[in-house]
Amino acid sequence: MPSGSSAEAPASGALQGSAERGIPVPSPRSPLRPAPEQREMLLIAGLAFFLNLVPGTGLQWASARWGLALSQALFIAGPTALGIRWFYLDPAAVLPWRRPRASEIAAALVGTLGLNHLLTLYGAWQDRVFPTPDVLRTLFDGLFVYRGPIDFVLLLAVFALLPAVCEEMLFRGFLQSGLVHLLEKPGMGIVASAVLFGLFHLDPWRFVGITVLGLFLGYLRHATGSLLPCVVAHATNNIVSVSLAAAGRLEEGRVPGSALTAVVAILLVGAAPLLLRPGRPPRDSAVSVL
Repeated sequence: MPSGSSAEAPASGALQGSAERGIPVPSPRSPLRPAPEQREMLLIAGLAFFLNLVPGTGLQWASARWGLALSQALFIAGPTALGIRWFYLDPAAVLPWRRPRASEIAAALVGTLGLNHLLTLYGAWQDRVFPTPDVLRTLFDGLFVYRGPIDFVLLLAVFALLPAVCEEMLFRGFLQSGLVHLLEKPGMGIVASAVLFGLFHLDPWRFVGITVLGLFLGYLRHATGSLLPCVVAHATNNIVSVSLAAAGRLEEGRVPGSALTAVVAILLVGAAPLLLRPGRPPRDSAVSVL
């Protein structure tokens, strides 16, 4: 049979169909693959989990702040970057750092502020029916002690900004791109990466809140086609939570909120998709590398 355009047309149609579903597809100009395969995701996620659990725990026991900083950089961002290189993946597809529109950043900020408040209220309710052990509560409270404004900035950098960058690289970058490609449905990939995000933290008392946050971050990644809004949202959530904890506003009976603030928070979360202009096709990495 002749190897003309008739043999190439079905492949082109399949690629276009994948792009329309938000599934990363390779660029015809690049030999690099746009998403990791199942075994590659298992290897990198397992490596990151093991390194954080064993040497990472030791580092954090030696120094909570610097141990966490090293763990995030070496054991979360490190395996992600190595996986992209080892498996010949396209960095622009797996870790798309496209500059977002102002409306996308606004959606990340507005949605995160509303969601953080709702999750804070949920956490207060959960603590009455499924209370956090006193040992863990004391441990968390001790992490957020600071001495002066400069030390507080350092506290936010270590506990809010650095985890936002490193964890988004692994979960919304490496794993979500692979899961969307594997499951062939963006929604399923977002849910799967959010559940892994919740499980990774090994904290049953925060699992629901972390997973719900992961769903919102995964939605941002898919709707904007960039990790930067996810990093902004993740960092904002952490900054608000750390600030409330450092100020003692998350102690039992002191959680700020009411029915009115809950309604406002729901409206803020609902405004995020409107700011993202859902009428447009998703600006996922699959489209940006074609």
